[in-house]
Amino acid sequence: MLVMGANSKENISKVVAVDLSAGDFEPKGCFFIRSGGGGAIKYCPANNKDAEAITKTVEASALFVDPEYCRKIFAAGTTATDIYAGFGF
Repeated sequence: MLVMGANSKENISKVVAVDLSAGDFEPKGCFFIRSGGGGAIKYCPANNKDAEAITKTVEASALFVDPEYCRKIFAAGTTATDIYAGFGF
């Protein structure tokens, strides 16, 4: 799967479904995000602290189209459904 962005092209080598029912999603390593159902996602870009979280409303998409590299998705403040994390190299 290919990530497309204004200044970025990375290969996605692993995709995992994000489950926020037990709390925040903070895996080892950074990732890209997409939502199959759309909605708001509260997250931290790779070099931001938790207090610098961003909430962005995303459209439903089957592709990783946002080049933002993330380290954490917060359960509180996220309303998007069918969220996936794409890990690249």
